[in-house]
Amino acid sequence: MAQAEVDVFTRRTEQATPQVQVFTRRASGLVRVMSPYSAFAYNILNIGVIFPWVYITTLSVYPGANVSLGIIITGIFTGFLAVVYAGLGSAMPRTGGDYVFQSRTLRPWFGFAIVATVIVTFFLQWQALAGWLLATLGLGPMFTGFGVIYHNATYLSWGNWFLTGTGAWYTTIVASAIAAAVLIKSFRWFVQAQWVMWYGFLLSFATMAVMFAVTPLSTFITSYNHAAAVIVGTPGVDYYHQILTNAGDSLTPARTFSIVGTFLVAPVALTSLGWVGYAQEQAGEIQGATSLRNQMFINFGGGMGAMILMAILAFVMVNTVGQTWLGAAYGGWLGGTNPIAPYFSYLAVVLTDNPIILFLMIIGIMLNAIQVVFNVIVGWTRVAVAMSIDGALPKVVSSVNPRTHTPVFAHILFLILGGVIFSYVYNLVPGYQTYTLAVTMVATVMYIGTALGGALFPKTRPEVYKTSPIARYKVGPIPLITVCGVIAAGFSIVMLYWYLTVSWLIGASITSDLIMVAIFGAWIAYYFIRRAYLKSVGINLDLAYKEVPPI
Repeated sequence: MAQAEVDVFTRRTEQATPQVQVFTRRASGLVRVMSPYSAFAYNILNIGVIFPWVYITTLSVYPGANVSLGIIITGIFTGFLAVVYAGLGSAMPRTGGDYVFQSRTLRPWFGFAIVATVIVTFFLQWQALAGWLLATLGLGPMFTGFGVIYHNATYLSWGNWFLTGTGAWYTTIVASAIAAAVLIKSFRWFVQAQWVMWYGFLLSFATMAVMFAVTPLSTFITSYNHAAAVIVGTPGVDYYHQILTNAGDSLTPARTFSIVGTFLVAPVALTSLGWVGYAQEQAGEIQGATSLRNQMFINFGGGMGAMILMAILAFVMVNTVGQTWLGAAYGGWLGGTNPIAPYFSYLAVVLTDNPIILFLMIIGIMLNAIQVVFNVIVGWTRVAVAMSIDGALPKVVSSVNPRTHTPVFAHILFLILGGVIFSYVYNLVPGYQTYTLAVTMVATVMYIGTALGGALFPKTRPEVYKTSPIARYKVGPIPLITVCGVIAAGFSIVMLYWYLTVSWLIGASITSDLIMVAIFGAWIAYYFIRRAYLKSVGINLDLAYKEVPPI
């Protein structure tokens, strides 16, 4: 360990007393440049209205499921988690989010290992997924749509290339490099660029929702068959009904409302809606973050806004294309028999032969996908910086450029690991994706940890809780954050149980689950080894966790 790092920790140790010292540790060097409204937009874009599996996965198994209702149910329960994030965030508005909350309200080793497993490790996969979203939901359907409109084989070929592993990998590298360059230069640049992403997304969403709403099923069938004929090169085939025929008897009960299926929309929708508190990872860069009102707007408001948008998109799409057909189309796509991906952006481009309308529907989806590339990098680097400032990770990770106020080393490290190396493995190594299916499940474990941390906050950190804005709110004699934390934890535990036991859910893989447990165990071992090493050079890591970190 460098002498400078020892000196920093020595000063921290000398400053610590048996009574908790607040805000005495080294500041991160990050600055507050994001307004509450910008953080609200950030949260909605991050939650991810554009994640396609939310709208189709459950229908392929339970064709009678009500996707919109399932999304609303999920949103209501994640609303309790959003209140926990708002309460903890206004009390400890510091860079690191979940890591800071769990390490200060539960046990340091537990908070470190959980968040290191989810964000420091599994976010490498999210970086690959972010590039995949841009390639598969943006560039692919845009070129395919132009190919259908102009009967242009080159455009069709380009659209198909973006669906390949190579296309997704190259897209991830380029998007990640651009995002890293912007973020290294200035976080303020990203905040300004996000306004383009935000309003571009809203324009595309509105255009797409209207197009789905005004298109009757009969028109969609005709348009779908035409587009499929251009792509396949064989006209005169009723591709729409062929998909239903291929599905056979598996979709017989489709017209019967399925209560079980509707509830099983929740673990799929949680992939998106569970991230209601993601803006807290860079809370040290949000203006007015000590205000509970602002935090409720960002976390609860962002969560409810995303829920409403997702429910609207599910309703208009299912109503237009047919619920039975959509479930069959996803199964057929996975089986390699369908000519067009059943993702909402591909189905949307089928609705028009006007290139301007097509572009307006897709450009905002692309901008949202690019924002996901940015926010994955932001969350990873900010959590790593917080861990480094505490001493759990080496000091070099939290090195912030004094001119740009950005963690340059952390950005470069994540670009190489996630944007290049892991995205290659994820997209081009056969079968590797099956080893990473637990990404949603492991995120749910993090939600449980933060929810429990919020529930116990008044007991484990009373000196911080009593001065926090959330302390004023109670349900009878019980703190509101405790009530919301218990409900959020209970809901997340049910979701975790379903991930472990429902075979068709993403995450229900023994191999993937064991890998998650192994990574968690490895981070625990690392923590205690690091703690012992620091102690051997005269540094008490435990003292760092008795303080609420500065910005």
